[in-house]
Amino acid sequence: MTEGQVDFVIPHMGRPEMLVATLESIFAQQQAQCIGLVVVVTKNSEPLALPEHPKLRVLYRPDAGSISEQRNLGAAEGQSPWLAFLDADIQLAPDWLGVCLELLQAKPERVVVSAMQQAGTDPSKVELLRTALSNAALDCAVQFLPGRNLLLSRQHHLAVGGFPQHLQTCEDYYYTDQLSALGELFYTSATSYVHLGEDQSLQQTFQKEIWRSEYNLTSLRGRKVPLREWPSILLPFWILLALFGAVASAFKPVLLAPALLLLFLPVLLYSLRLYGLPQNQVGLRYLLLFYTVYFAARAIGTLAGVRFFLMRKDAA
Repeated sequence: MTEGQVDFVIPHMGRPEMLVATLESIFAQQQAQCIGLVVVVTKNSEPLALPEHPKLRVLYRPDAGSISEQRNLGAAEGQSPWLAFLDADIQLAPDWLGVCLELLQAKPERVVVSAMQQAGTDPSKVELLRTALSNAALDCAVQFLPGRNLLLSRQHHLAVGGFPQHLQTCEDYYYTDQLSALGELFYTSATSYVHLGEDQSLQQTFQKEIWRSEYNLTSLRGRKVPLREWPSILLPFWILLALFGAVASAFKPVLLAPALLLLFLPVLLYSLRLYGLPQNQVGLRYLLLFYTVYFAARAIGTLAGVRFFLMRKDAA
């Protein structure tokens, strides 16, 4: 493998201890000679206490408007032919770089390689559940990937115009969906990572899913939406309709039964789907509780995000 052929880009906002763990896992790679630069783009204005390394470069950009802008700024700092995008709370397996780079170069039609998630030590039920969800499809091509760990060529990054800077969330799905038009996105079980900042409670899930869902509608603009995405797009509105029916049943009791059916049908179907996955280690009762919280949060977030969709449309 060629020396210095991969630049790592890490956007950062908070929790510096997790960023330190992320950097340590990068510099401990078995193929560390392949690392060109490791660029941290932080919104902090105060200096970060990070381990010194000749390949580490820290850009202080407190005025960066989005995580996409941070990633694009970091990518522009280096010149290596390959780019690795990581979140600032990712602990890579020691063989991540070597395995992913080999897989990426194995097929000319392969555009992105991403590794599977592994639960940390003493994981909560929510982390186990999130890990099983993340690994629902392995060793196959997928339509989009989260931005936690992505390896691709600089050429392909530039070909799609980088990350979409108008989005605060869902930017990784938008970005990788654009890349999927250029070739294969491959999700592998041959190596792994631990998401150090994974949700550990239902309260965290509720709060983060509201935030994650706010830009769902805005992320649809400018791309062709495949049929398989429509259930996740429409389900929040389904849940909102069910909640409206449940409230209206106080005045018209006949609406209660269909409202409850609408409300719990997707919860039941998604819970049964995850329960049947071989990677799942969580009982059905907790899955039902998780998806109740999950869909309620997505409905609230999507409704709140309508204002961003309309504001973007007016600006266009």
